[in-house]
Amino acid sequence: MNPLRYATKPFSIATRAITAPLSFLFVVGLCFFINWMVSPGNWWVKWVAFGMGIHVLVAWARALKLILAIAVLAAIGTFIYKRYGAQARAKYDAWRNDGTPKKPAEAVQYLIEQKPSMATTA
Repeated sequence: MNPLRYATKPFSIATRAITAPLSFLFVVGLCFFINWMVSPGNWWVKWVAFGMGIHVLVAWARALKLILAIAVLAAIGTFIYKRYGAQARAKYDAWRNDGTPKKPAEAVQYLIEQKPSMATTA
């Protein structure tokens, strides 16, 4: 398997959502012309349009799922930035540069509690 497939999948989903209606128009138009020329009394092209319509709807549903996932990630990022934004970063940097070197566990504890931990450094 190609490991880059997971990184490029959102782009292929978006591309498919854009190109699916165009391929629908081309395939159904071509089949309509063939149906009109070969057997105008028996309109089988409606089944081609039905199948291609399902394809377009599935492509749009996948794109909608991708958009919703991006919106959720953006909302989580906005929440995190508001909670731990510029002021929290300045406060953390001031604490980190103050006095003795801090251990990573102390930094995590500080971020959780929003105050310096009372743990001793050994």
